[in-house]
Amino acid sequence: MGVFNIRIDKYLATRGMVESREKARRLIKEGKVLVDNNKILKPSLKVDENNKIDLLGKYEYVGRGAFKLKKAIESFKLNLKDKVCLDIGSSTGGFSQVLLEKDVEKIYAIDVGTNQMHKKLRNNDKIILKENTNARDYINEEKVDFICCDVSFISVTKMMDTFQKNLKKNGEMVVLIKPQFEVGEGNVVNGIVKDKKLLQQTLQKLERSFENNNFKVMNRIESPIKGGKGNTEFLFYIKKGNI
Repeated sequence: MGVFNIRIDKYLATRGMVESREKARRLIKEGKVLVDNNKILKPSLKVDENNKIDLLGKYEYVGRGAFKLKKAIESFKLNLKDKVCLDIGSSTGGFSQVLLEKDVEKIYAIDVGTNQMHKKLRNNDKIILKENTNARDYINEEKVDFICCDVSFISVTKMMDTFQKNLKKNGEMVVLIKPQFEVGEGNVVNGIVKDKKLLQQTLQKLERSFENNNFKVMNRIESPIKGGKGNTEFLFYIKKGNI
């Protein structure tokens, strides 16, 4: 399981997967926490970033992705109150749900799929849902203050034009980076990017790509939750314009 360095209850709380260590301990004792697909019952178990950690049962949010954006907003200290937002790759609505918690003005939620948005969000007055929509050629009816992006099977470099056309000057973005879609198929083994050096080079290349398109990567963090295949994902905090 790698180098043990942090208690599982603390890990869950600090990564934003639950709101407190107390709740983490309760979920663990109820058998609702899996480490590397094994149910664990001791809050004192030590884990690290190489472990695959999942929560069973009902989530607080409609999708696990919510924990990713929630952690990004907290880490980057973003104030989204009364902002107009664009959620690219909205899926079940995890990102949109977090935005609603932050008291945004409205959310344009777009996804290439159909009927994916959770029913508890579909009729929310603040969400303008646009399904069957290809994000690569999408132009919104108004420019937005904030974009969050979670796309699959495509490099985020293919989204630069969409970002440019839809984000206001000095606007902000949080973009989820999925390495398996950035390094090229030949560098992915069973869905996993194992070459750490290549991974770092890819992240640096992505930063340069944003800068070449009049964006600035202000910060980045590892996602609090690994991707479906166990890949470590990253969250970029980006501003538009010369900073």
